[in-house]
Amino acid sequence: MKLAIVHEWLNIYGGSERLLAEILRLHPQAHLHALIHNRQNLIGTPLEGRQVKTSFLQAIPKVEHLYRGLLPLMPLAVESMNVRAYDVVLSISHAVSHGIKTHNGQIHISYVCTPMRYAWHLQDDYLYLHHLDRPIIGAAARWTLSLLRRWDRVSAPRANHLLAISHWTAQKIRQAWDRDSQVICPPVHVERFSPAKERGEFYIHVSRLVPYKMTAEIVKAFNELGLPLIVVGDGPEMPNLKKIAHENIQLLGHQPDEVVADLLKRAKAFVYMATEDFGIAMVEAQAAGCPVIACGKGGAVEIVREGETGLLFQEQSSRSLSEAVLRFQDMKLKSEAARENAARFSVERFRREFTAYFNSVVS
Repeated sequence: MKLAIVHEWLNIYGGSERLLAEILRLHPQAHLHALIHNRQNLIGTPLEGRQVKTSFLQAIPKVEHLYRGLLPLMPLAVESMNVRAYDVVLSISHAVSHGIKTHNGQIHISYVCTPMRYAWHLQDDYLYLHHLDRPIIGAAARWTLSLLRRWDRVSAPRANHLLAISHWTAQKIRQAWDRDSQVICPPVHVERFSPAKERGEFYIHVSRLVPYKMTAEIVKAFNELGLPLIVVGDGPEMPNLKKIAHENIQLLGHQPDEVVADLLKRAKAFVYMATEDFGIAMVEAQAAGCPVIACGKGGAVEIVREGETGLLFQEQSSRSLSEAVLRFQDMKLKSEAARENAARFSVERFRREFTAYFNSVVS
């Protein structure tokens, strides 16, 4: 069996790349395809040294910095990629890779992190991030995104089988594409984490610093609360966060995995506000015995057990988070409950579920 795996942009090692790495462990013989590939940024990860066949976007100078602005070209790029020689095509999609063109003799499985979020529920975030929210250029950008939504609907039936990383994503697939999907949650290396004997008094937030993660609202909440907060991560929001953060907030930027694990094992709680398709960072916090305070939307509802392993608040606002933190101050949650909860998303569970599904489809 010849297997092709199609990813979108391989320029950081994030959630979908961790999913990809685990699938490659199960299928090391697979050939990897991606729209763009930044080898330098993957050094020291399981994807280091992996051969990747890329699209014409790779030839654009400094494409690793421009790729999100090239979203209108991505349907053309993915459709230009040739995977006709393979028996099975597995696309890992959070934008366009589900639209890869296959023929009737092939099996196409699409593992969907989310339908194209920038064209659907995060349209305003995309426009803001790329300074496309001004009157004239904004109208043109919205028209372009409407064309992308149309392409997204047309290309969705190209996959014979759909997997979703969460029930939230399955719901979004139903809304956008009018198709059903099977849920297999992504793998989390929960064994890397363990709780400290005593937890500290600081709160922690770990995330890429992009607008939809709403880190600025978290910082505003802790400015008002005056409680210690550590923010781990980097991205275009960092300059703004440096301007608004008070002295009780530490902005550490990107940190190695072992530093993050150490902070999670000692933190009083992990705070999060974004509506995530799944939320690996929340599972990792639970694996470290760390309670999670998160907005009760998206993957957080599937990960956090209200009142047992964390607390869910309803509005994506600094005020709602502040109220939740004050409620949490009077709660006593057991680290063991959080760790047991995180075990539901282990790598071993993923390997079992994904292998059974893949074999049933291919056979």
